[in-house]
Amino acid sequence: MSPETKINVLFVIKPVQWSGADRVLMDVAAALNREKYRVIFAVIGLHPEQEAKIPDHFPQIRFDMPNLHGWRQFIFCLRLGWVILKHKIKIIHMNSYHPGNYVRLAAYLFRVPIIIDHWHGFNRFSFKRRMLCRLYNRFTDLSFAVSSGVGDYVREQCGTDPAKMRVLYNAVDLARFTGGKTSRKVREELGIPPEEPVVGLVARLDHRAKGHPELIRAMALLKNRLTFHAMMVGGGRRQEEMRDLAGSLGLGDRVHFLGNRRDVPELLGAMDIFVLPSHSEGVSLAVLEAMAAGLPVIVSAVGGLPEIVKHEENGLLIPPKDAEALAGSLARLLENPDLARRLGEKAREHIREKYSLERMAQVVNDAYDELVAKKLG
Repeated sequence: MSPETKINVLFVIKPVQWSGADRVLMDVAAALNREKYRVIFAVIGLHPEQEAKIPDHFPQIRFDMPNLHGWRQFIFCLRLGWVILKHKIKIIHMNSYHPGNYVRLAAYLFRVPIIIDHWHGFNRFSFKRRMLCRLYNRFTDLSFAVSSGVGDYVREQCGTDPAKMRVLYNAVDLARFTGGKTSRKVREELGIPPEEPVVGLVARLDHRAKGHPELIRAMALLKNRLTFHAMMVGGGRRQEEMRDLAGSLGLGDRVHFLGNRRDVPELLGAMDIFVLPSHSEGVSLAVLEAMAAGLPVIVSAVGGLPEIVKHEENGLLIPPKDAEALAGSLARLLENPDLARRLGEKAREHIREKYSLERMAQVVNDAYDELVAKKLG
């Protein structure tokens, strides 16, 4: 198609802190057939230092409106409507947390033919939000969910028509992950001897729901039995709190806080085991990437994680908020390297079969093409 005949698609994100949900929308946009679709990003409240995270080949429209409360919601709808009209937007695709409802309202008022939302987790619904979601769902043509569990939850909360819901698993670029230990440099920088194992956790430290305290307490339970280190990747306001917890348990020299990093594949190559003892989760990109790197994983049996990790087949599942269970699983893998190796190999194989970018591209383009044929002729 020529640029004039391509279908214009507007992706709307509000990255207060860049999360897996924002990265997923980037992957979806990249997966679309560029011969047929032209992608534009509307970015709400983006800080200047975060601009580099959006690929240059995607045009960007900035909304410097980090606070969308009160009368600002009305102004936002008008400004988004102007963008819709100016760029002749035919499809809007958004992450379905705040301000998803306002995006849907603007899309409906300004006659966007196709409205798509994307659900990433088990968001809490107040009565007001539930009612608004049920109202705006009438204007929504398709809802993607990152797992079957998330899809079931959204249908229950929002009354979504099952015919309009599709599971679109997050995807991983396997080429970025070698599937083996590749990074001695990281260990050397942290002063970790090559013979001492490393357990990794990649997640922001903004709240306790990712299970950082459980990992530190599990290490404390094992410190007189096994010698190993923990590598915590991700910044956040609770970093000092977790550092203090590690120090109080005598683990100050064993727990390494790396903050926000862009070299996650290299960091995974320095790990022996990956853990995510979350209290709640949709489908974690961090877990998918760890499995793609060939690491044995230990994760909580919550949300969409059991859809990724099959206990004893390609990883280990534990109850949430249970440091003793985590300690037991860590000891099992650290003391049985053959089991750890087998689980890591199966994990990478599972990602290759089910969570590749090629598979995502097929699902996304099939869904888009079906809607275009139905709504745009």
